[in-house]
Amino acid sequence: MGMDMRLEQTSLPDNILLVKLIGPLDIAGAGEVDMPFSVLSGKHDKVIVDLAGVTFLASIGIRVLVKAARAVNGRKGRFVVFGPTEDARKVLRSTGIDTMIPVVADQTAAISECAK
Repeated sequence: MGMDMRLEQTSLPDNILLVKLIGPLDIAGAGEVDMPFSVLSGKHDKVIVDLAGVTFLASIGIRVLVKAARAVNGRKGRFVVFGPTEDARKVLRSTGIDTMIPVVADQTAAISECAK
């Protein structure tokens, strides 16, 4: 049994929800965060996701992000991810997800992306 996936949320000014993902976003990790993520993306119009603590990003993990992004974007909200590791960034790029979800360097950039 490896590291468990953790999801931490913090409310920021301007109704922005910061979601921090920590651990491997593999099949098990995606299974753990899928439900809470669906709930969050159903409730919040501005969601920024800190990927710095994600040690491994599998395609099923990307699906969780995409599903949440679609829910938020469907209400004209903003869904932004930031701080992915080099490996995670490669995965995001190779799947073309970065054309649908803004991927930025840090929290400051993610917050300004929400203001657009």
